[in-house]
Amino acid sequence: MTEFYSLELIAYWMAHGILDQSRDHGNMDLEEIGELYFKDLWARSFFQNVIECMTFYIFDIHDLIHDLLQSVAQGECFTVKSANTKDIYENVRHLTFLEASQNVSTTLQKLNKVRTVAADKIDIDESFLHTCFSRFKYLRVVELPGCSLQVLPSSIGSVKHLRYLNSSVNEAITKLPNAICRLQSLQTLMLEGCVNLEEFPRDISKLISLTTLELTTKQTSFSENGVGCLKSLQFLSIVKYSNLTSLPCEMSYLASLRTLVLHKCEQLDLANVNYQGTPLRLQKLFIQDVPGMVALPEWFQGAANTLQFLLIETCENLEALPEWLASFTSLTKLIILECPKLSTLPEGMCSLTSLRELVIDDCPELERGCQSDIGEDWPKISHVPHVSLHWFN
Repeated sequence: MTEFYSLELIAYWMAHGILDQSRDHGNMDLEEIGELYFKDLWARSFFQNVIECMTFYIFDIHDLIHDLLQSVAQGECFTVKSANTKDIYENVRHLTFLEASQNVSTTLQKLNKVRTVAADKIDIDESFLHTCFSRFKYLRVVELPGCSLQVLPSSIGSVKHLRYLNSSVNEAITKLPNAICRLQSLQTLMLEGCVNLEEFPRDISKLISLTTLELTTKQTSFSENGVGCLKSLQFLSIVKYSNLTSLPCEMSYLASLRTLVLHKCEQLDLANVNYQGTPLRLQKLFIQDVPGMVALPEWFQGAANTLQFLLIETCENLEALPEWLASFTSLTKLIILECPKLSTLPEGMCSLTSLRELVIDDCPELERGCQSDIGEDWPKISHVPHVSLHWFN
C-alpha cells in the first residue's frame, strides 16, 4: 500500500490552483485551507489508515477510491513505463516516468497540455529535462527526488507557471542555474539532501511567491540579500547543514514564517544573529541534532503569543529551559527528547494553560523529576492532560 503525506498533497493542490481562497475562509493561508480540505475528505472516508505525525498526516487510500479516481481522471494521467511507450493521450496533463531516455523525449513532442512531470529515483539527464521545460510551457509541478541529477538546465526559467519543484536527494547537484530565480510563481522548492550543493543563485530573493523552502548545502553561511530576504516564506527546513554557523543576517524572512525546522546542523549557533525584539509569527518549531545549543536563544521570545508546537531533540548540551518559556500562552504540545543534561523544567510551567501534551524521553534526570505524583517537577505539569515519559513516533 502506497503511503501519502498531507503536506505534499496540499502543496500539489496549491500548485494546481485547486484551493478556494474566497471570503468564506477569511484571512486563512492556502496551507490552512488545504488542511481543511484534507480533514473534510478524511471525514468522508476518502483517506484511510490516517496517522498524525506531529504536525502532518500520513495516510493511504482504499483500492476502490483509487479506481474511482483513475476513472474520473481517465485521459489526464499517464505513466511512461519504458522507452517504447506509445499512444500517450494528447490531452494528458499529469505524466509519471518510470524511465526517461532520448526515445521518450521524442514521444513527448506532440504533447502541450502537461501540468505535472514526476519521476522518482530514476536516471534523468539534462537533455530530457530541457525537452520537458521547452515543450511544456504550462507546467505547474516537477517532482524529481533522487533522480541522479547533476544539473538543472537553465531552460527551467522559461516555465513561468511552475509552482512546485522537488529536486531533493540529488547528491550530484553542485549549483542551481540563476534562471530559476525567474520563476516568480514558484511556491515550493525542495532541495533537502542535496549535500553537495555549494551555493544558492545570487537572485534567489526574487522568488517572491516562495512559501516553502527545504534545503541542504555545503555553505557555512547564508549570503546577503539571499534566503533571508524571502518575505513570503512560511515553511523553512534547514537539514544536514554540517558547515552552517548561523541563520540569515536579514530578518525579512521571519515576517511570515510559520514553521522552522533545524535538523543536523552541528556547527549552528542560534544566538549568532541579531533578532532580539523581532516579533515572530512562528507556530511550529523543530530543533533536532543541534549540539551547539546550550540554551534557547533569547530571540525566540518573539513567538511567545503564537508558538503552538515545540520539539527539542538530541541537543546533548542543552542545560536548561528558560523561565520565559512560561510566557508561551499558545503552546499546546511540547516534546523533549535525548537531552541528557536537562534536569528540571521552568518554575512557571503551570502558566502554560493551553498545553495539552507533554512528552519527555531519553532525558534521565528530567524524567525522574516528572514522574506522576512523586517527581519534584510534577506539580509544575500536573495540569497538563497528557504527560508521557515515552515517545512513540
